[in-house]
Amino acid sequence: MTATAAPARFLQVPAGLLGTVRRFVVGDREPMDAVNVLRQIGYELGDEVYGGLQDRLSRDYAGAEWGALDPAEFWRAAAGFFADRGWGSLEFRDLHPAVGVLELTGWVESEAGGGPRGAHLSTGLFSALLERLAGAGVAVMEVPSGSADRTRLVFARGDVLGQVYEHVRGGASVEDAVARLG
Repeated sequence: MTATAAPARFLQVPAGLLGTVRRFVVGDREPMDAVNVLRQIGYELGDEVYGGLQDRLSRDYAGAEWGALDPAEFWRAAAGFFADRGWGSLEFRDLHPAVGVLELTGWVESEAGGGPRGAHLSTGLFSALLERLAGAGVAVMEVPSGSADRTRLVFARGDVLGQVYEHVRGGASVEDAVARLG
């Protein structure tokens, strides 16, 4: 007899929980230590979120496998999954064959107080989720979005994202940094 995984379980909690978690994670830690803890918490949640997305896919696409979906259909399903759970709006943009961007608008974590500004928990969560989907290492980095109500996460293989990071750190926009990849 083959054991099947239990469906992913989710619960609704007030959005303020994120601010509370951030405040307690920060505590007496240095800001970068707090960021790393928040990212690790998000990363640890990745398997549950993957399971939830798989449940959504089974329901909306009659049991289709992730790999069988057109990328636009996958990102539409993922956006619906996060929006239905109150996270905010997610939009995927393909900047380069090796680099993707997630535009998060009205993202509840980005609006939460209680610690270092940014979507650190989401950065870790999307790292784990995308690794699982790709079957290989995927690095995720938050970059300036140019808008107070929008968060940008760039993702790629670690070596590719490292190149993008160096250019962005030097003052290039994400688009310019990606264009330098060739």
